[in-house]
Amino acid sequence: MRVLLVLAVATCVSIATLADDRSTSADLILTGGKIVTLADSSPQVEALAIQGDRIQAIGKQREILEQWAGPETRIIDLRGRLAIPGFIEGHGHFLGFGDSLMILDFADAPSWSEILRQVAEASETAGPGVWIRGRGWHQDKWSETPRSAVEGLPVHHELSALTPNNPVILTHASGHASFVNQRAMELAGINTDTPNPSGGEILRDGSGEPTGFLRESAQAFARIAMGRSADLNGSEDRRLRQVALAAEQCLQHGVTSFHDAGASFSDVALFK
Repeated sequence: MRVLLVLAVATCVSIATLADDRSTSADLILTGGKIVTLADSSPQVEALAIQGDRIQAIGKQREILEQWAGPETRIIDLRGRLAIPGFIEGHGHFLGFGDSLMILDFADAPSWSEILRQVAEASETAGPGVWIRGRGWHQDKWSETPRSAVEGLPVHHELSALTPNNPVILTHASGHASFVNQRAMELAGINTDTPNPSGGEILRDGSGEPTGFLRESAQAFARIAMGRSADLNGSEDRRLRQVALAAEQCLQHGVTSFHDAGASFSDVALFK
């Protein structure tokens, strides 16, 4: 049984049959597959022709090849695979997505011990004072509850012992909480006497000491401290790297349009 392949064929394109308007041959022709157009008149066709950034013609394979193939046309035989219009991301954060590809990924971490291992490994190459960042962990995915857990969540001591010279922030899979080490709490001004901010919580153990877990708006303490770091100051080179990584991942998975929720004017200028 053939595995269906999602193929992103062009970015921001319109499906049309404009053979009469063509002035040159097609740049790209797709043939030999199941091409779903989402057009009521021709929901599935054998071939399509692309010129520039537009789909110029759809139809039977022989007709498309006869009318649109030229000496410079690239022809892709889909070999029975499925081609569909590119996916549109309706709500996302493009720079944040790119940034997530530059940090530790804990989505598949089976335990707190595995997270500690990855952080320890990262600390071996991180210079003194450099923030170690990660995201994607979720305590419900762990095979066991960490030692001395508070509300099923770890306490920072093991993490802090592994990273005495580096602040660490590990964002929860939900994005609504983060876990930090002792060095990060020192830079953020978090201690026993720090009050909970409005809309947030600094989780504490039985003696009132912060555990390192920051809920909701309490994350701002660490993020403000992190924003003062020279290596995370939002330089254009770093932001461009985020854009490049996000774009590469989107295209690999067939996402050809992306609605950035809350992009600033400077973000839009950067995208352009």
